[in-house]
Amino acid sequence: MQDLILPAEPDPINQRSRPDQSAPTIEPPTMAASRLQRQYEQGLKGIDVSHYQGRVNWNEVANDRRVTFVILKATEGNNFVDNTYQYNFNECKRLGIPVGSYHFYRANVDAEAQFQNMMRNINPQRQDILPVIDVELTNGVSPALFINRLEILCDLVTKAYGQRPIIYTGRNFYSKYFNNPHWRQFKFWIAAYTSIQPELPEYREYIMWQYTDKSRVNGIRGDVDMSVFVLGHTLEDIEYHSR
Repeated sequence: MQDLILPAEPDPINQRSRPDQSAPTIEPPTMAASRLQRQYEQGLKGIDVSHYQGRVNWNEVANDRRVTFVILKATEGNNFVDNTYQYNFNECKRLGIPVGSYHFYRANVDAEAQFQNMMRNINPQRQDILPVIDVELTNGVSPALFINRLEILCDLVTKAYGQRPIIYTGRNFYSKYFNNPHWRQFKFWIAAYTSIQPELPEYREYIMWQYTDKSRVNGIRGDVDMSVFVLGHTLEDIEYHSR
């Protein structure tokens, strides 16, 4: 697929404005805030990349010590394939950068059709990282249909991979749709562009925090999203071991 057939709603994982984005805190940092600041400054970081980053020089990316993993946009809905995915994926494998793939969920599209799009284009046997489902839009469907299709998609992915996918979403989206027992068996990757690590309802645990969309990385022209492991999590928590 080419960029000319991009859906009307652009990919939130690479957008400059997101529902959970807010102005940085201007209050004096507390001891807790300072501790969290140090945690994400010193923690293991990674990036997510799609066609929005253009042609990436992966040799230079591999020399950026902050980049310990990469998650690439692969598919969206029932027929969109990111036209940089295969190149980016092969380059990461060539250079030994731990790499995984994400699918952008469209709630107005049949779950089985979305799963088939994933399986046509993502090879589970080559993945270093668990599959990721990017969930940020309801696409105008009812909450019940939004959740029903997502549950079906996650079940299909779990059966295909033998492990549950990671759910990427915003803090506010999590609070509205995922704060219930069913989703506690999944690992979450939370986006929130604030100066202090976000908390989920009832202090629910998550594994990664995407804290900025304006990081600069060697080999990538312009801004790129940067994430960090939180609460003692490491690369081992997102590794995928194919059957």
